[in-house]
Amino acid sequence: MRAQLACFMVASWFGSTVQAQPGVVPEFDVSSVKANHSENERGSMQMTKGSLTIANAPLAKIIGAAFGISEDRDAYLLAGPAWMTAEKYDVIAKFPAATPPDQVRLMLQAPLRERLGMRFHREMREVPAYALVVAKSGLKARAAAEGSAGGFRRGPGHLESRASTMATQADKLSQQSDRPVVDKTAVSGSYEFAIDWTPDELQNGGQAGTSLFTAIQEQVGLKLEARKEPMEVVVIDSVEKLPSEN
Repeated sequence: MRAQLACFMVASWFGSTVQAQPGVVPEFDVSSVKANHSENERGSMQMTKGSLTIANAPLAKIIGAAFGISEDRDAYLLAGPAWMTAEKYDVIAKFPAATPPDQVRLMLQAPLRERLGMRFHREMREVPAYALVVAKSGLKARAAAEGSAGGFRRGPGHLESRASTMATQADKLSQQSDRPVVDKTAVSGSYEFAIDWTPDELQNGGQAGTSLFTAIQEQVGLKLEARKEPMEVVVIDSVEKLPSEN
């Protein structure tokens, strides 16, 4: 169910789409952007305190990171030249160690503008998505205990939370699916979730098991319905293949 580049290892600092505040253009202390023409299929994106290192990554993935669009959603929420998914680049950047991840994402936009001439706009489009709704059997998830801490535990075929809203659950399910997931449950409050399923790659390998669609419905009383939903899309109007000198 999850569509992504198997060779591409993405750091866990994606979040909701981020936008710069009017008049504020954050930039890295030092940054470089270089084309990567190696035949290596593996890529990586790692952020530590004070540094960001992206190696052998398709431009679409880098731009997606700069706008907080995780790789499971970039096919729907990022539009631009087709070559962005094939041309790969290395990015190295330095910044103050205390810089929040959301700020780092914004800062990544600056070298893309300056070195690759990226220009973009945002617009609403109807895109393929899954609507998270309550199944006919009724909601089976239990209300979270008062004072329960949020947060998620996840692994291959497992997603668990002691306290999360339906909107947050939809966001986490987006990271496990091939489309964005939108909360359409109209259910308020926080709930306990524990979902176990057999990942697609194991099912494709011949292992019998429960799909994510079935697990969600049977275990927590929710359902994913395929439909089109209006969502904000980042449209790349222009971008160059060859970076200017760093």
